Amino acid sequence: MGSLSISMGSTSMRMLMQSYSNASLQHHLEVMGELVRRDKNHPAVVMWSVANEPASSLKPAAYYFKTLIAHTKALDPSRPVTFVTNSNYEADLGAPYVDVICVNSYYSWYHDYGHLEVIQLQLATQFENWYRTYQKPIIQSEYGAEVISGFHQDPPLMFSEEYQQGLLEQYHLVLDQKRKEYVVGELIWNFADFMTDQSPMRVIGNKKGIFSRQRQPKSAAFLLRQRYWKLANETRYHRSAVKSQCVGKSPFTF
Repeated sequence: MGSLSISMGSTSMRMLMQSYSNASLQHHLEVMGELVRRDKNHPAVVMWSVANEPASSLKPAAYYFKTLIAHTKALDPSRPVTFVTNSNYEADLGAPYVDVICVNSYYSWYHDYGHLEVIQLQLATQFENWYRTYQKPIIQSEYGAEVISGFHQDPPLMFSEEYQQGLLEQYHLVLDQKRKEYVVGELIWNFADFMTDQSPMRVIGNKKGIFSRQRQPKSAAFLLRQRYWKLANETRYHRSAVKSQCVGKSPFTF
């Protein structure tokens, strides 16, 4: 996911602190300064992301992200600034300060296990709630399911290649509808399987990749290849439409 980290200008910081202390804020300001100075001329950076899945429903998050995002905008007024959230749209206190809403969600994976049929309703509701509340463009910044390579099951069961493919197809139906309105991007999680700490939660690592750790494709890799090729050809000559969706009245430019 190196290219994703570059394109999002991400600090790659999963913020686990619960206090939002002054020391944390000062360090975070320094880190963003270093990141922007290092990568501001990189042609692949389209926006800056200041955090991944922070505890943004806590009361101190409002001041913390207002300060951090204002600082980042001052360093580079030419790019939008965001962070990636998995908080509820009503509870997220940092969202008012971002230019683009980036949301991680795993419908039919971490809850409603095995029920692919609920994805369209839940995902559409997610997008509608966020857009109604903030009137900002939205990126689905993570979605996916874990797969054991070579495990097939019909009807689809969790961890089968058919389940991952079916889950992605349900997401894509909603993404295709909402990108006609205000959804401006989608990011699969993940490119390839990777190792994690040992725990009862996972068997030998995170298997949400569309490729194995040995870079062999799962069924979903072919689905995504077809999808991304189609999207690339559809949007190749529509840069002005994308620009108008993102800019609005925001102070940043493309």
